[in-house]
Formats: sequence, structure tokens, C-alpha cells
Amino acid sequence: MLRYLTVVHNGQRRLALEDLEIGGRSIRAGEGVVMPGATGNWQAGVFPEPERLDVRRDARRHMAFGFGIHQCLGQPLARLELQVVYHTLFRRSPTMRRATDLDTIPFKDDGIVYGVYELPVTW
Repeated sequence: MLRYLTVVHNGQRRLALEDLEIGGRSIRAGEGVVMPGATGNWQAGVFPEPERLDVRRDARRHMAFGFGIHQCLGQPLARLELQVVYHTLFRRSPTMRRATDLDTIPFKDDGIVYGVYELPVTW
């Protein structure tokens, strides 16, 4: 899900340390670039059919938490929280399901962090 719906949608600002070419465009050392966070997560050469949600695919190389020295410091905590929360939630409420049609869920796409405003469930 992190690969498919990158949470942070503001562009990552970086400074080119050397001359390089990206997508046929030349960028000189010292020039600034702004790249959307989802760009790396939707590369067909890395993720076949990137526009298709497949929760079984191997997406361990996603960039949702950044990479290298720009990697999110909260990544280990976020991963641990998600593992504990989902395991506990589905164990305690195995019949839980969405209580509304997907197209009626209000998505939060008006800020730098993507998500939903609410997700009604039933069990």
C-alpha cells in the first residue's frame, strides 16, 4: 500500500551534486530539483504494472519512506506500529469490513499527506 499510495505528496527537494541526465533532461551540478515522492514507486522497470494495486507483489524497494540519508527517521516505528495494529485489529475483529462503497470514502488529497478523512467499518 505504501508503494501504491505514497503518503507524502509534496515534492522532495534536492541539489544535484554533479551533472546528470534524468528523463532526457540535463541537470547541472548545483541546480535544484523537485521530485514527487511517488515517482520512484511507479517505475515500470522496478514494479511491473505499477498502476495496478497488488498487495502480494514484492514491493520492498518502494520509496515511501525515502532512501539513504534522506530516509524517514520514523520508518522503523511506523512499520512496527502497522504490524502490531493490523495483527491485533484483525485478530480481535475478524469479520470487520468496509461499511460503505469505496467511491463514497472521502479521500484527503488537499494537503501534503494523503489518506482518508474517515473510513466507516462494520463487523
